[in-house]
Amino acid sequence: MTELVTHLHTLASRFDPDQIPDGDVAGLVVDLGRAGRLVDGMLTRAARRATETSAHETTGAKDAATLIATATGTSTAAAKKMLRTSEQLVDQPDVDKAVTDGTLSTDQAVVVSETVADAPEKAGELIGDATSQTLPELRKKARDIRTAADPDPEITRRRHLARRAFRSWTETDGEWKAFLSGPGDLGARIEAALRGEHDAVFRTAHAAGQREDDACYRFDALLNLLETASGSTVRGDTPDGGSADDDPGTSTPTAAPRSRRTGRQTKVIIRVDGSALVRGEVEDGETCEIAGIGSVALSAVREQIPDAHITYVITNAQDVTVAHLGRQVTAHQRTALEARGYQCEVPGCTADHLLEIDHVTGWAITRTTRLSDLAWLCTSHHRQKSRRHYRLLGPPGQRTWATQTGVEISRDPPAEAA
Repeated sequence: MTELVTHLHTLASRFDPDQIPDGDVAGLVVDLGRAGRLVDGMLTRAARRATETSAHETTGAKDAATLIATATGTSTAAAKKMLRTSEQLVDQPDVDKAVTDGTLSTDQAVVVSETVADAPEKAGELIGDATSQTLPELRKKARDIRTAADPDPEITRRRHLARRAFRSWTETDGEWKAFLSGPGDLGARIEAALRGEHDAVFRTAHAAGQREDDACYRFDALLNLLETASGSTVRGDTPDGGSADDDPGTSTPTAAPRSRRTGRQTKVIIRVDGSALVRGEVEDGETCEIAGIGSVALSAVREQIPDAHITYVITNAQDVTVAHLGRQVTAHQRTALEARGYQCEVPGCTADHLLEIDHVTGWAITRTTRLSDLAWLCTSHHRQKSRRHYRLLGPPGQRTWATQTGVEISRDPPAEAA
């Protein structure tokens, strides 16, 4: 191995990316990516040996995680994840093989191994998905699998609650960073509080001709909410309605008037079977979830019942699918739409703010407003549907986006068998 590293160092020192022919760049990136996964795979598989042999003592490191973090230049938290994955691979031959042959990166291996520990039968499916999905998509798939396989959501929530955390630090260049973690139901409350202010900040910035990454607007929205709660003046607002910073050449975080209204979902939507609420536990086949978060423990639902910012869709109670003859969506229909998930329903679109409710068939044709004929659309796709007559076909979750002439543009993936 030492000889291999020496040869690799020699190759790296002679490597000049500017001398690579244009036509070979894509292949080079693929090959180097595979090489990186192969090396990372060996390190991941060997990591557990650092614990078994107390190898850290020979280097003066505090523990095995510190040894790995120092050797790889990563954080101790990342090293601990690698150690845990290394130990799990001993009992996961399929995942171990995928790590060995470079199919899975270290990050992918962590996600797949954690999930396979709870759902061993999903190993092949997850490994296959890892080759065609992005890491966030793989994590979402893994989350759904682990949630379904969780034998006791109450214990899981208590564990997440005990580990709730807010940490902040300053990087070497002075940049402030923070990390938040907690149970999904509490995270949903934080997200809901941000949504309305996020949209207001977005509208104000675009009206002023400013264009920034959406994450910037979320930061500004959070700071606005905190300053408002503490009684401070919201940045950018002055008593006469003007701007505190009149220098057009200076980019500053955008503030929004508190009175600005938004059509966005600004509350937590909980879907739960009424029978589960009465019984005090969720049985197989029953629903207990937060829109946009996924399944949660019933205790999390019961604790939040008095909260005015929580809206419930109790599935065996009032019928929210009733149609009416007006054009405007009723409060019950809007809640049901929000419970479906606040994201543009055009397959492949990930827009999740400033959405508009669309009558799929067209109210001018049906003269009724029925939940099954309503959909969330982002501004761009709503404009395409209204002005260029694009078509949204199929029921929720099985949508197809097509041109006026019926040429398919995108389609929802087939639903998994129950």
